[in-house]
Amino acid sequence: MNKIGVRSLTGILGCILALVLTMSLPAAEAGEVAAVNADEIKSIISDNKGKVVVLNFWATWCPPCIKEFPDIIKLYDQYESKGLQVIAISMNEPDELEDIAEFLGKHNPRFPVYRAASTEEEFYSEFEEQWWGEMPMTMIYDKAGNVAMMHKKALSFEEFEQDVSSLLSAN
Repeated sequence: MNKIGVRSLTGILGCILALVLTMSLPAAEAGEVAAVNADEIKSIISDNKGKVVVLNFWATWCPPCIKEFPDIIKLYDQYESKGLQVIAISMNEPDELEDIAEFLGKHNPRFPVYRAASTEEEFYSEFEEQWWGEMPMTMIYDKAGNVAMMHKKALSFEEFEQDVSSLLSAN
């Protein structure tokens, strides 16, 4: 093979390698979404006492979850400086990590996102007795860390804002 052929082949192989590495990035990013169990979620909420916390359970295969996610981002962006913390927990299965990464890459939330360590029935009852797995499911905590509201449906930005603003203005 002449020098031009070797250079061309080297260039093509370099492009293929770059493409393969780029294609594997979403899985690596998804690996950064830490798995949490029910007790760890409760601890995260406790660590945020003094703030109003919106805890949202969602999944990439849940159309209402996907629809409300941009409103949650908007809510966080608008109220973070006033004492709001949003925490999102994906209920996707472990084999759906790439779906989580793709979704998060598209939406780029600035708040913490985790994935549930389990999607078995016990997880729901360990976390909240009144939750049987409906999604989306949002719990809103007051500044003292108590559940103030629980919604087992998608909310609009206006509904989120109404719930959150009343809690943020409370002492």
